[in-house]
Order: sequence, then C-alpha cells, then structure tokens
Amino acid sequence: MWTRSLLKTNAKQVLRQNYWMALLVSFIVLLLGSAPNSLRLNFNYSTDVEYYNSQFSPFSAHMRLPFAGALAGFFATYALLLSIVFFVVRIFVSNPVQVGSDRYFMESRVGDAPFATLFSAFGNPAYWNVVKVMFLRNLFIFLWSLLFVIPGIYKAYQYRMVDYLLAENPYLPYDRVFELSRQMTDGEKFNIFVLDLSFFGWLFLGTLLLYVGAIFVHPYINATYAELYAAMRAKAFAIGISDEEELSGFLQY
Repeated sequence: MWTRSLLKTNAKQVLRQNYWMALLVSFIVLLLGSAPNSLRLNFNYSTDVEYYNSQFSPFSAHMRLPFAGALAGFFATYALLLSIVFFVVRIFVSNPVQVGSDRYFMESRVGDAPFATLFSAFGNPAYWNVVKVMFLRNLFIFLWSLLFVIPGIYKAYQYRMVDYLLAENPYLPYDRVFELSRQMTDGEKFNIFVLDLSFFGWLFLGTLLLYVGAIFVHPYINATYAELYAAMRAKAFAIGISDEEELSGFLQY
C-alpha cells in the first residue's frame, strides 16, 4: 500500500542524484506542452458609420479604419493556422516527448538515465503506436469532458497510467493499454486526486514568482508520479493483471 509521504520521500532521494538533469527534462516537456493563448477578436460593425470598431487582444489596439475588417480577417486566419500548428506539434512531438519524459524519470529511479531517454520514442518502430494511443487517450478524455466535465475528470484519472505503460512497453495495443490503466487505477483514483492536490501549494508559491518558481517544482512532481507508477505496476503484478513478460521493466543505468 502506497502513501503520499512514501512516494515523495522516494522522489526526493532520486532527485538528490540528478536534480539538474531532471529540471532540464521537465523544462523541455513544459515548453513543448505549452501554447500561447488564442487570439481574442471582437468586432462591432455599425451601418451608421463607415468604419469597423475592432478590438484585438493581446494587441490592445482600437482601430477605426476602412480596412479593419480585412486586417481582422488576417489575424483570425493567423490564429487558426497557429492553433493547427500547435495541434500537430502536440500529437507528433509533445505527446511522444511526454512518454520519453516518463521513461526518463522511471529509469532515474535506479541510476543516471541519459538525457537522450527524453526522445526515446522517436526513431523507435513503435513511434506511430505511441502517437496513436496518446491521441486516442486525449480524444476520449475530451469527448467524456463534454458530458458536464466530471466524466472527463474521471476518465483522466482512469487513463492516468497510459503514458507510463507506453514508456515501458511502446508496443502495447491501445485496447490493452487502456484496460491496464483502468485496472491499475481501480480503487486508487481518489488517492491519486489527493496526491495531485498536495502539490497545489508548491505550484501556487511558484506562480507568485512569475511562474519561474513553478518550473523548479516540476522535477519533484514528475519524480513523485514515477514513484506512483512504480506502485501501480507492483499492484498489477501482485493481483495478476500483468507480468514482467508484458511489462519487461525499464533499463537500468
């Protein structure tokens, strides 16, 4: 039986050996996973005057020009294209990097994992399987979130182990990954939720320093979640829903 204090104690032990490398890995994941806020475009057109009254955020420009509509259309198109680019990057780059990050933190539990572990999904024959499974996970969570949000939160916790399972065995088919994650998190969702809440204070303090402080907390959070997966993996072996043939273990350095 795992406890929050045990996971966090183990995470601190790991970070004593490789904190700065873990910080770099966490920063890259945060960088690839972030995207600028969508451009907010508000238009007010009046037939009594010969101009558009347009407000562009974050540009904070108020323009009363005949060509304001065309300019607004340009920025709307730019915002749409930018959103598409970030969507593609998320699917084909950010998600595989997240899987690589999970593998890095799992391997760091037993030694100094190389930085290249972060990009281990790329060049792997199972890369497309990783892309597909991560896309389906996010899609399913999104679709469930349309049902008044709560079902989406539930599914997010139910599929919490998906990326770690792919980090350990990227060849697992999507239905088996989802099945294992559901079984691993059965009866554990509330405890995982409380674990998430326990980091709120750290993240809040980090945001007080213009979010810079929060960056330094993420290695600790990621290392703790790696310990959580190790506990869920041990549970899976103990109750017989998986074994070392399916989850062959992480490389030890």
